Amino acid sequence: MGRSIFSRLLITYFLLTLLLTGSLAGMLSYGFNRYIFTEKNRVFSAAADRASEAVNRYYQGQYSAQEMQIALDNLGYITDSTIYAIKLDKQELGKSIQETTSQLEEECLPGDLRQILDGKSVFRKKQFSRILDTDVAFLGTPLQVDGKIIGAILIFSPLNETKAYLGRINAILGGTALLFLIISFFIVYLAAARISRPIREMEQAVLSLAAGENLPELSIKTGDEVEFLANSLNYMCRQIEITERIRREFVANVSHDLRTPLTSINGFIQGMTDGLVPPEEYPRYLAMVQTETRRLMNLTGDILELAKIQSGGVQLQKSRLSLRPFLENITGQFDLSGHPGLVIKITCPPELQVWADGDRLQQILYNLIANSLRYGEGVGEIEISAQEQESGVGFIVSDHGPGIAPEDIPFIFERFYRGHKHRPGEEGSGLGLSIVRDLLELHGGSIRAENLPGQGAAFIFWLPS
Repeated sequence: MGRSIFSRLLITYFLLTLLLTGSLAGMLSYGFNRYIFTEKNRVFSAAADRASEAVNRYYQGQYSAQEMQIALDNLGYITDSTIYAIKLDKQELGKSIQETTSQLEEECLPGDLRQILDGKSVFRKKQFSRILDTDVAFLGTPLQVDGKIIGAILIFSPLNETKAYLGRINAILGGTALLFLIISFFIVYLAAARISRPIREMEQAVLSLAAGENLPELSIKTGDEVEFLANSLNYMCRQIEITERIRREFVANVSHDLRTPLTSINGFIQGMTDGLVPPEEYPRYLAMVQTETRRLMNLTGDILELAKIQSGGVQLQKSRLSLRPFLENITGQFDLSGHPGLVIKITCPPELQVWADGDRLQQILYNLIANSLRYGEGVGEIEISAQEQESGVGFIVSDHGPGIAPEDIPFIFERFYRGHKHRPGEEGSGLGLSIVRDLLELHGGSIRAENLPGQGAAFIFWLPS
């Protein structure tokens, strides 16, 4: 089992804090160390200048040998060091260096003295001194008298106090870093818990949802992507609830709409086989069986069509259509002999064209016209109008019937919704307008329904260019 988000955040943040704290403490320690030895070098250089000045006064007769030594000893006391003023004969350099080295017992002096006599200063932060039997800081500078290098000023300063001081500094830095890490751990712990808590809540919500439980709204206010994710999860839950409700309603409606004609067909056939229906009535009952069978065929066809659309199984084959002859062809398919007082009127500019799938647009218009015939009570006229609009073509299919009940308008595009004025025995499946809406949305269009002033209903839809 992998680590939780909380543990990953805690470990990551704490390691990052540890790295930053360690780096900062290391840089501060290095900075203090460098500052201290830079300051020692400056102090030693000033002491070397003063020592050189005392030696020059000795050669000028202003100081005695004893006064010169006292001056060097005072400088050594002030700087916590031992100062030597050594005269070297450059002509006999090897012999002078050997004598000085044997007197001071310092192994590194030969090379240093050669550099010093060449006019260079030598500074070391740390070297072991046999005379002092400890680590020392060392500075060697040329000793000049009357502008000539006649020897060297050597300064040896024990590092015991410096090491102790640096140790205290490092202890303070280490203690501060440790305290900071302890405080940081609790801050990181709380931050990781705060970040991971809503994620755990969403995890539990998803598991509960997968188990089929109803979920309350997640209330996560973090102002960041986590809140956006929680809102998305809430939206998904609502959509799942809606989908589940629609599924239950769909199953219930399909069951009801299938059961009704099947019950009727079974009753008719049962009556005929049981001899309850006289033979002379067979044609009438067979006609009713045929009607119910046609209802079943229409219903199953609409269900399959709707399922195909919603599953993405419908691929549009769009082309440029001349609307006027297209509309005339559709209206010519309707037999109005049973509606002697009804006419279908087309209002469309002869040059108007639309970019659409011809078969699907015919299905849309056919369903809308059939709907107007069914609910328009077969009087007046059904008008189909089309006109060019901004970035598309607008259509209106209207009738002079009784209109749509106001309480039905928001729901008439829902599956199996037939409205309060639906009359028993009508062959509609309640899926036609839902199919129309889905086909229009597949085209990138939209549809709405409204009542016309006076009487009649209108279906207004739009297709993009």
